[in-house]
Amino acid sequence: MAEEVAQGNSQAEKRERLVFGGMARWGGLDLFGPNYMSEAWRKDGEIHVRVEPSNLWRPTDPVALRLSQVPIIRSVFFWGRLLVQVVGSIWTLVFFAATMAVLWLFVYLMDLGSADGGFLGGLFGFFADFPILPLLILFFAAMKFTSIGRYHGAEHKVVAAYEKHGEVTLDNAKRASRIHPRCGTNILSYIILAALIDPLISWWWYAIVQFILISEAWFVFGQTRASIAVGNFLQLYFTTTEPRRAELEVAVESMNQLLEAEEGEAPSPGDKRVRVPARF
Repeated sequence: MAEEVAQGNSQAEKRERLVFGGMARWGGLDLFGPNYMSEAWRKDGEIHVRVEPSNLWRPTDPVALRLSQVPIIRSVFFWGRLLVQVVGSIWTLVFFAATMAVLWLFVYLMDLGSADGGFLGGLFGFFADFPILPLLILFFAAMKFTSIGRYHGAEHKVVAAYEKHGEVTLDNAKRASRIHPRCGTNILSYIILAALIDPLISWWWYAIVQFILISEAWFVFGQTRASIAVGNFLQLYFTTTEPRRAELEVAVESMNQLLEAEEGEAPSPGDKRVRVPARF
């Protein structure tokens, strides 16, 4: 009995060493582990999960590891990894491209409207200079009133359940918090601040430099109490929604399939697809 308990504790410790992240999307979510990634969605009364080797590059060479921690260079690593992650999900890439197209069209129309002068012209000119404001309204509305926000909350819950219990069940995921300290929302306040300053700076290189300033500010201040409080506030009220059982089931199944692959329990983790009946 003592030996079985020891083995169980060893297995739990092994699981606790793994770090998972994720990304919500329309109708499903992606989860990322150290070696594998999973994509999950619900369709026709079934939960579909695809598990494959992760395409996120991580530095392993000692020199590269040191470089990845040097100011400014670490920002290049950060944005590069994020770009690879976005490109790795076709739907996220489509959403990103569509957002940029809509933003460009919005600024163009606001510039045209500002030429008329008067109150409306001034209002159009203001939005042309600060397009981040209506964009944020649309972004927050999408996160709060569509399945994206619910899957975002479900993603946080399964990761939190795993980190606390070493395993993920529908019950412990339901009780877990949908606020997570590693959420990308925590850097959103720095992105908003940089975007608001952008129209006030005429230096054209700022369009590129601001990304370095955003990530460096986050690296320096991201773990402070004030920064965490702002990130938690944004997560709670703007970027996540309490998931229904439907979204939570998808997230739980996806995490468990990913765990099997990471722990070598799946027969062919690099090319595994599963379809299970949805219980909701």
